[in-house]
Amino acid sequence: MAKCLVTGGAGFIGSHLISRLLCDNHSVIAFDHAPWDKFNNLFSLNSSAFNYVHGSVSDSALFRSLIQNVDHIYLLAATLGVRRVIENPIGTVNTQVDQVRDICAIASSRQKIFYASTSEVYGKTIVSPLTEDLPLVLGEPDKARWAYACSKLLSEYLLLSLYRDKNVPLVVGRFFNVVGPRQNLSYGAVIPNLLSQAIKGMPLTVFGDGTQTRSFCHVEDAVDAMLSLMNHDSSLGQVFNIGNEEQISISGLADKIRSLVDPLLEIKMIPYKDAMPFGFEEILHRVPSLNKIKQCTGWSSKYKLDEILRHCFIALKEALV
Repeated sequence: MAKCLVTGGAGFIGSHLISRLLCDNHSVIAFDHAPWDKFNNLFSLNSSAFNYVHGSVSDSALFRSLIQNVDHIYLLAATLGVRRVIENPIGTVNTQVDQVRDICAIASSRQKIFYASTSEVYGKTIVSPLTEDLPLVLGEPDKARWAYACSKLLSEYLLLSLYRDKNVPLVVGRFFNVVGPRQNLSYGAVIPNLLSQAIKGMPLTVFGDGTQTRSFCHVEDAVDAMLSLMNHDSSLGQVFNIGNEEQISISGLADKIRSLVDPLLEIKMIPYKDAMPFGFEEILHRVPSLNKIKQCTGWSSKYKLDEILRHCFIALKEALV
């Protein structure tokens, strides 16, 4: 079995991935900037095959020492949430570039790497569904929200060059709106925010006119996709979308959540200018094509939106009690 390093291991996706890796009898090092006592995502893990290292990917000496002693590396560390990106664009870029720089410096061909990229790299590309071979159109540099997309795309370029030049096995996955239990409310993700409002009996707030569309991927599907890509050598040196092709408008999403929790709740429309900081730009439609990953690995998402919402509702209701 493999020895695995997961950056961002205490986070939402990272904690679910680690649970699966341990169940599959791998040993795991979780590397995260959060002190152990500040996170509960990993508290239930009680295994001699699990180790938690507190530190930052910007600590090059520490990070490199961890890289050298593992077989599989999952690069999940990131600044999450549009608001946080806008408030700290420099930190956003550094988190990505620092970890990828060190990977490029010392990773070897005996290791295998998964890099968690994002649908944000599609930027203003006006095509639906989005395929991995599309030309990418990003926003203006004075709009801070694009710092995240630019840092992720730069990291993709660097890692794919590492594959071509040094034959280091790696694969890139572009995540589309991964949701599920353990998701942090402070990141501003739409499903946990709307569910939290509904559980508390508050109006459901929809930004803009609500016609913008998204698709949502259950975290268990996302973990399955990551492991499937890592287990298929035909995926190496390539980029794959990871998500769900079932799309819905944000107004339609709010209606579903209202029906699930309390049909009497109000839905309140809020203009972007009253809700988001300067530098925000909305993307009206963002839905993935999953043909490439299906053809390469046979993976496809299993969870439908209604089931995703039920899982999120149950988990969040328990967490808020």
